[in-house]
Amino acid sequence: MKMINKLLAVLLVLTVVSGCKKKESKDDTALLAILALQSNTTCKTETLNTGGPSCQTCFGSDVPSWITDNFHCVTVTKSGTNYLFKTTNLPPHKSAYYSTSTGYNESMGAGRTKNPNNISSQNITLTIPATPTYVSSGLDSTAGIDSVGITVYGVVIFNNQAAPGDSLATEYQTMDQSEGHPQNAGKYHYHTEPYKITSDDSKLVGIMLDGYPIYGKRSQSGSYPTLDGTTNTTSCTTTHFPSGTYCYHVGHSGTNTGVDTYMIATSFRGRKGSSN
Repeated sequence: MKMINKLLAVLLVLTVVSGCKKKESKDDTALLAILALQSNTTCKTETLNTGGPSCQTCFGSDVPSWITDNFHCVTVTKSGTNYLFKTTNLPPHKSAYYSTSTGYNESMGAGRTKNPNNISSQNITLTIPATPTYVSSGLDSTAGIDSVGITVYGVVIFNNQAAPGDSLATEYQTMDQSEGHPQNAGKYHYHTEPYKITSDDSKLVGIMLDGYPIYGKRSQSGSYPTLDGTTNTTSCTTTHFPSGTYCYHVGHSGTNTGVDTYMIATSFRGRKGSSN
């Protein structure tokens, strides 16, 4: 009977996955089925933005509610003292960087110029500490790490630096209407305030590689918090963390718009996990 139940579970997951509009290989589908059996993972298909692609969202049974209630287009499981965030990194909204054949393409924003890259599916895993470790000195640098965090939309976050030989101010002119763009391998990402998630508010934006959360420009009191310039963080108490923690915030210096609104500076606040 147990074997029959397992087989039925596999068939159920395969059926759910096959209903997802985005293209996945047979290997990816089989992997999701195995994952569902091994970690009591629950999956669902979601469409988050009109005209954007649907996506698959899966959570292990031991993943906390602040993650399961807010994150989409990811598979999150617990492994020892870490969370494993897996994503194909396809933004669930329209973008000028989607191929026109997908049906998810739109024009660039006013005054923006498209870079030569297109969005392509990725196989990204972020290993993030379930309990962040605060660091007061000897901070981990964000340099050399492209995926320094992940948003609630399952799209990775890059730091406040551009590709070598370029500047973030220059790259900013290539960001689409959602404030994202892909690098040369097709990995779509946000450096600055992602407008489809947050716009001058206190919404949860995602989680950084050290396990601390990131919010919009404002604290939950509605004010602009004073941020540490090295990390873009401050101590905080939020509805997700009522006992207090440290929070990253979207930057709000200068004009409060554009290139000043990067989400992390040159260092992490805690000990970083890893990303592939």
